[in-house]
Amino acid sequence: MNFLDRFRYRYDNLKELDANISSDKKNLNYNNPILKSLLSTSVKVTPEIFPKIDSCIQSVFKKLELKNNFNFFVTANHNQTQASCAMMPESDSAEIIITSRMIELLNINELSYVLGHEISHHYYQHNIYPSPNQAKSKMELLKLLHLSRASEISADRAGFLGSGDIENSLKAMLKIASGLSEKHLTFNFSSYLDQLRELKQIKGDQNQMYSTHPSFLNRMQALVWFSMSHEYHEYFETNKNGVYDLKTVDQKINESIKKVIGNELDISTKEIFSNALMWCSLKIFIADNKFTKKEQKLFEKNFGEKNTASILSLLKISKPKSIEVKINNALNEATNLLMAEREKLFNELKKLNSVAESDQKIVQTSLNDIKKKLKI
Repeated sequence: MNFLDRFRYRYDNLKELDANISSDKKNLNYNNPILKSLLSTSVKVTPEIFPKIDSCIQSVFKKLELKNNFNFFVTANHNQTQASCAMMPESDSAEIIITSRMIELLNINELSYVLGHEISHHYYQHNIYPSPNQAKSKMELLKLLHLSRASEISADRAGFLGSGDIENSLKAMLKIASGLSEKHLTFNFSSYLDQLRELKQIKGDQNQMYSTHPSFLNRMQALVWFSMSHEYHEYFETNKNGVYDLKTVDQKINESIKKVIGNELDISTKEIFSNALMWCSLKIFIADNKFTKKEQKLFEKNFGEKNTASILSLLKISKPKSIEVKINNALNEATNLLMAEREKLFNELKKLNSVAESDQKIVQTSLNDIKKKLKI
């Protein structure tokens, strides 16, 4: 296992989603059309043609402790400050495309950050993540965008580790965000973070909710926090202790991004979670086809008098099958929750084991059914 796995951002995890990778993505023919196109339209990086860039590439792979199975190309684009990783799913190689504008803008040490970032997208296999364009509901769209932003945080860390220098990594970010060179920029990082605080004070930018990348301000702050983690300093033996553990760093980053993009995902999650908790609690309580007075009081304590009255009325006038449909609908909606929320939901329901008046075997059967449907 490469050390990049240890430093992966905790929210950059496909298991967070109830997502299936389609078989057509897994079984592509690797007769790579991208490579064919690049060989005819761009200049391949070799030691003979681009000695400095080639040396930079080798240095990054050495720092990341990865094997270089990649092809690197420079393409003539004087407008875009970008690089991209073109890769075939589950292939062991990829093509990294760097624009001429980026090479002119960044010095060789700053370019190391960009190369490490793009290389890690392939290492982490971010290309097999479902595209937000494939979302079938608003909740699914929000989740996929959340995952896409998380993948960029992981890649930024790899870029920093590939460059070996936090200042060069932050400079690269600022140059790419502004499109300006050192001739016009003063690298006072605290001033740029003041801009982030200002953005948070005005309740962020709602348009960022639908962005696949976090704000460059969030990304800069995230990288600084990561460089202050105990785990980073311990692994690389910097003789410093760090300030935060990595779990705390990840939580701080997640909260910081939410302050910029808003809490729409949290609000949607809370609504789905509460609805599923209520209907699944009912499923457990009526597993023996009874809803005792004690269970009704517990239900009312947790879900309120109004919801309890509605449920009691529904039980009187509805057939068991229609109640089961409502329970299953709530469960199906709950599969849209992130894995952490689904696990939290199931743990809350497990507490009903001791208070439900049904036979424990019946209750356990209901819990097993819920767990299966939640896909945890």
